[in-house]
Amino acid sequence: MMHLSTIRRKQSGSGLLLVVFIIVVLVGFVAIVANRNQERSSDQFIASIIGTRAEMAARSAAQVELSRFYQTTTEGSCHSSSTQTMTLQGNGFYQCSATVSCLDVGQLDDGRNIFQLTSIGLCNLGDWQLQRVIKVGLKQ
Repeated sequence: MMHLSTIRRKQSGSGLLLVVFIIVVLVGFVAIVANRNQERSSDQFIASIIGTRAEMAARSAAQVELSRFYQTTTEGSCHSSSTQTMTLQGNGFYQCSATVSCLDVGQLDDGRNIFQLTSIGLCNLGDWQLQRVIKVGLKQ
């Protein structure tokens, strides 16, 4: 009777090649998934930055129109009943613009007019274009 330790078997190493192949495929899959996650993260970051710039453009234009509304009786979209487009200056507003319009909503019982000011900030960067809308109620 022969012991198992004395029996010689021929080993070809094909199992090792299979394991190495599986490891390479898994590492490649993990690298592809990590790359896609990085791209999504970059896109979200870009959208966040451009969206913030567009919101600041809309807010700035709304504040300019609020100043015009309360300081003058001839300037601004509420007094002239027209839509106005502003090109904003400064590093933070590069390729940004804002459009402001005013809608006469009605009158209060005491005769004062109510307006709705709508400011739309729009920013472009390459293929990206984001806009933010700010609405403000005004009482004359």
